[in-house]
Amino acid sequence: MSRQCPMLIVGGGPSGLVLGLILIQNQIPVRIIEKQHEPRLGQRGAAIMPRSLELFNHLGIADEVMKASIDIPTVRKYKLPEGTEVLQEFAMSPILDPTPADPYRNPRLLGQDKLESIFHAALAKHGCVVEKGTELQSFQQFPDYVEVKLIKRGPHGDKQEHEVLRCEWLVGTDGAKGVVRKQLGLSFLGETRKVENFVVGDICVEGLNPKFWHMWGDASEVLASLRPTETPGLYNFIIAGKNINHAKIASSDDSVRECVQNHIGTRTDLKFGPIPWMSFYTPNIRMVDNFGHGRVFIAGDAGHVHSPTGGQGMNTGIQDSLNLGWKLALVARGYAKPSLLKSFTEERLPVIAEMLAQTTKLLNQTFTETDERPWKQNGPLLQLGVNYRWSSIVIDERKAIEAQLEAEEDALMEDFESYDDEEIESYGNDDGKLRAGDRAPDASGLVSLDNSILFRQTYRLFQVFNVSHHTALIFADMLDASKVLRELARYPKDLVKSVLIVKPKRTVPATNHAPNFVLEDRDGHVYDAYATKVCGLILVRPDGIIGAVLESHRSIHRYFHSLLAPS
Repeated sequence: MSRQCPMLIVGGGPSGLVLGLILIQNQIPVRIIEKQHEPRLGQRGAAIMPRSLELFNHLGIADEVMKASIDIPTVRKYKLPEGTEVLQEFAMSPILDPTPADPYRNPRLLGQDKLESIFHAALAKHGCVVEKGTELQSFQQFPDYVEVKLIKRGPHGDKQEHEVLRCEWLVGTDGAKGVVRKQLGLSFLGETRKVENFVVGDICVEGLNPKFWHMWGDASEVLASLRPTETPGLYNFIIAGKNINHAKIASSDDSVRECVQNHIGTRTDLKFGPIPWMSFYTPNIRMVDNFGHGRVFIAGDAGHVHSPTGGQGMNTGIQDSLNLGWKLALVARGYAKPSLLKSFTEERLPVIAEMLAQTTKLLNQTFTETDERPWKQNGPLLQLGVNYRWSSIVIDERKAIEAQLEAEEDALMEDFESYDDEEIESYGNDDGKLRAGDRAPDASGLVSLDNSILFRQTYRLFQVFNVSHHTALIFADMLDASKVLRELARYPKDLVKSVLIVKPKRTVPATNHAPNFVLEDRDGHVYDAYATKVCGLILVRPDGIIGAVLESHRSIHRYFHSLLAPS
């Protein structure tokens, strides 16, 4: 007889672990299987962008990640042939102070092995342990379930156990070489770059200043790079260039040490030690044209691979999981129609296409240019501008109203055409306006007006946002809060949390349905971030994206009707 589970995740990397956390926090039981027994070692996927830190905040693990990780060090490039004189010094990502809207503005670095250990600990608190040594052999879809055949192997491959499992949903986060995408028959079009190759890994080094990222040469010929990690004495190395034999270098630890020594000049003050891991990397630039079919989906590297330049990979994969996770949770809980899952492909494909374009541009620059531009990690690469403005499941009434107001002031209507006529800019828009589909900013200085609490509690919006519910921001002076709360009361309590925003020293409006929070915008940061002259109701999705900007309570049903199953 087949065993049963609601959700099976194939692949225990960051994308799969984050998806598991999201589903578990939505009360969906999950099994996560991983083919390998041994944990992944090293600094692969080490860059953590600000948008990912925001996600970790919503998952409750941001503090652990911040404590374990480090800032991106200042880069020092050395003059050859000696290799000791500093030729150039630059900040790859200048350190920025946090703002009320953006508490995480700086990328961080943390080895994937350390990051995954944080994920594992968070999952364990919910009773979920990754099943290592367990491999997906095949699956077959039926209208109401997916039948899966698994094989479990011992640490040495000598013990095998077969299992047949029925799951309601299957998600493959099993990487570019995984079986889920292949058995689904999804295309994976793109190119393999034969010239721009890398040897990457970690190496123990004595004699280097750990406050700097050290570079010699450039990839147009030969680049040797040594970056400090969160582990003292351990450096991540990159050897890149068109004029070296990458396969030969990667053939042994001694070859790596010899190559690094030969390309850092004539200096003899450095001592090179053990190499915990290394990899010979050939850039593949590929993506699917659909993230799933029926009851089976893919996310992360299973759906897109690209150059490591720009540090986008792990971050993009876990954002796939965030976009899919809250939607899957609504469907699994019986709240949403399965058709909602089509929006996963609709929303993520333009983002992935733009990510591939940006990282490929950086790859080309890395191997042709000698300045610091290819190494900069700022602007769009921080991923705070990633948006879904074009999505069919977001509603923005403010845009139409502002267009009408501008028309009345004799503005040009061409500036306010519908989204369908706008160019998709999935990595950010420079119009300075907050729209449905954009990332929902944070805001600090919110004071609770709950009279049942002796001492006034201070909040940030990011303390209210969560992967398990929508958040309704109700601006009390812009609409009838009582009618909004009455409409929201029609929906399950665990589906949406209400936040009544009141200006300083204003009277809290009387309502028949109590909001979950009544917060005074004492410093004005919420109004600065969200409010204009019109539309005082903002619905923030569980993934921290603005799902709707509404004028009144009348459109709440229209928004949720596009998501939810008939009650």
